[in-house]
Amino acid sequence: MNFQHLKYFLMVAEELNITRAAERLYISQQSLSNHISNLERELETKLFTRSPKLSLTYAGEQFAETATQILDLHSQYLVKVGDINRNYIGTLRVGISHTCGLALLPAVLPKFRAEFPQVEFSMFEGNSTQLEDELSHRRVDLIICFQPIIMEGAQITQLTDQRLMMVVPRGFMDDLFGDRAEQMREQFARGTDIGPFRELPFILIKRGNRTRSIVNQYFTRCRFKPKLVLETENTVTTLAMAQAGMGITICPELFLRAQPMSSPSEGEVDVFPLSDPSTVSKLVAGFRQDRYLPHYAERFIEITRQALADMTME
Repeated sequence: MNFQHLKYFLMVAEELNITRAAERLYISQQSLSNHISNLERELETKLFTRSPKLSLTYAGEQFAETATQILDLHSQYLVKVGDINRNYIGTLRVGISHTCGLALLPAVLPKFRAEFPQVEFSMFEGNSTQLEDELSHRRVDLIICFQPIIMEGAQITQLTDQRLMMVVPRGFMDDLFGDRAEQMREQFARGTDIGPFRELPFILIKRGNRTRSIVNQYFTRCRFKPKLVLETENTVTTLAMAQAGMGITICPELFLRAQPMSSPSEGEVDVFPLSDPSTVSKLVAGFRQDRYLPHYAERFIEITRQALADMTME
């Protein structure tokens, strides 16, 4: 038995179809079938039932778990050796939301690639719940998201504090305050609450997103139920709809970088920070405590933190 046999077995266990597994492995079906048969003879147990359709036996399920652990330990060992020898070769798998990635990665990835040209970078995009699931199943090495990370066994390192910003169509301010609109814009630019906007329509990110959870908790404390005209999975969409005058949205200040926004004097929206301390959220990097974090992953976190600090200073 060798590592290749384990990889072949796990591919068949994932696909439960010899044809598809062989195609993904770029080998013939007969060769793959022979590998599986030889493995079963070596282990002296059946790993799959072949009829009425391919499925794992109980022994196969246990072996899939063991094989995954073996390959994971082997991978971590190779990373450790690379760190010892400063021979940084591998793959960094990062989970991040679409909007956060759009705002952050253009500032982070060029520096990371320049420092680690032989490290491949792969990315999974999803909401906070999906990112935690990817991390818990070891499909990513680290995630960038807002606290809290609920997953047991996760270690976090803070990247930055982020204020939640209320993005208000300019016409709403004009309708609300008339001749006093400019005066109120100056006042709200230093901080505001939900009070003046209770009767207006809102566009929010869907539930399951960490930002939406923070917003919902804030609304609950304010005893406020928003008049929702749209919920979406994508923060960029909420910002675009606010610019189109459909409603107010709320998002972390970082996310405003993901959507080109006109200046307040020329554009379609006003941007006001929420003044309630509970609406300040922490952007963090999360990774598993039980896995070795390679040097290049630590540097990715440091480069990201520095990029966020530079953005704050702009």
